[in-house]
Amino acid sequence: MNAFIFKSAHYEQDSQTIVLSYAYENGPEFEERIEFPGAKTRLSDDERHALSKCMRGLHMAAGISYYKAYCPENILVENHRLTKEEADFFYKFYLNGLGEFAVENQIDLRERLFFPVNSNHHLHASDIELNSACVVPIGGGKDSIVSLEAIKKAKKPHRMIAINAGRPILEVMDTSGGNKIHIRRKLSPNLFDLNDQGAMNGHVPITGILSFIMACGAILYGYDSVVMSNEGSASEGNVRFAGIEVNHQYSKSLDFELDFERYIRRFALKNFHYFSLLRPLNETGIASLFARQAKYFDVFKSCNRNFHIDEGARKYGWCGNCPKCQFVFLALSPFIARERLIQIFGKNMLEDMTQEDGYRELCGLKGHKPFECVGEIEECRLIMKHLTTTNFKDDALVKVLAPEIDNETMDTEGLTRWALSFRYDHNIPETYLDMLNELIGS
Repeated sequence: MNAFIFKSAHYEQDSQTIVLSYAYENGPEFEERIEFPGAKTRLSDDERHALSKCMRGLHMAAGISYYKAYCPENILVENHRLTKEEADFFYKFYLNGLGEFAVENQIDLRERLFFPVNSNHHLHASDIELNSACVVPIGGGKDSIVSLEAIKKAKKPHRMIAINAGRPILEVMDTSGGNKIHIRRKLSPNLFDLNDQGAMNGHVPITGILSFIMACGAILYGYDSVVMSNEGSASEGNVRFAGIEVNHQYSKSLDFELDFERYIRRFALKNFHYFSLLRPLNETGIASLFARQAKYFDVFKSCNRNFHIDEGARKYGWCGNCPKCQFVFLALSPFIARERLIQIFGKNMLEDMTQEDGYRELCGLKGHKPFECVGEIEECRLIMKHLTTTNFKDDALVKVLAPEIDNETMDTEGLTRWALSFRYDHNIPETYLDMLNELIGS
């Protein structure tokens, strides 16, 4: 395939759908549809203008799912001229967002990724006023629940928002109660045909793509803030490859968060806000706060089999045999009673010696940090060492791994105090930071 082409992006007002079109030169074409049920049925001229600015970025970001099939050196943009600022942003987004994909496929994207700069025009954001309200993206796991409960406790006007929500997300929303926004993203079927034919496949920065969708939603639904739930440790990479630090969670990192908000506020929506409420904390701190929310224990799920891109392949529950299950069990073990935690997962992960290699990777005793949304090696080591002071101390993996870890041994009070200290830079507006502090102190 000689060139990848960004063809068009438009909004069908009657069906409340954004349609994105792509193609390979002399090759397959793709049409992606993003449906916004319950969105405004009529837009003003200013709103349509603002939405077109947001769709411009969404079109470029969502194209990563189709570009990765062949990763050609030539990129063409048919529906507008690309500025240097845009080209720089999307070069970084594709290079880092496809970092894990590059490792899996053993390709150096620096040698083939080129966005054409063909405009000296400087883009300007729309200055339309947005409703003073926020949305909290719900992912089905513990992190977004903590953010949601902080917002609820502060009585801040909000709605929950989800894209292609499956059972865990729906059950978390129902357990919380309140207003919901459900968006549907439908990838082009032609992409799956290419994958079946042997085209390259792998991880994409899905959080980044969904963030552009939610920026469009600010106009279509009426809100000015997206409150993410990404922890400080999401900025830690996994491995170095082809000149960059590859981070499975790149589009959950502070680096992306700052780049994305700057991009939207500069080129699309001047009055838009995007930040992670949990950024000052690591996963251990978030786990300690989630442990206070017992009503969610039986509905939250983090195991990726619940969120497979093919809805027919999704399986509900905890598989008990993947890095996400291994890590979440470990992170919650200091804060939820042992028998209750085993009941949640359906097994004691720390008594299962077939999990040893996975826990060695989490604790930095083997290989590298797993390509998954898991916590830092340092916090995993501290928790494993801490468990020697709890009723997990006689579990097989604790007995095997803890002696190999030279971190200090903390009691539960000390571990909690360490975990809830603000350890990372963040981008949280002051009023929302007060909400996080209030939740921690409650």
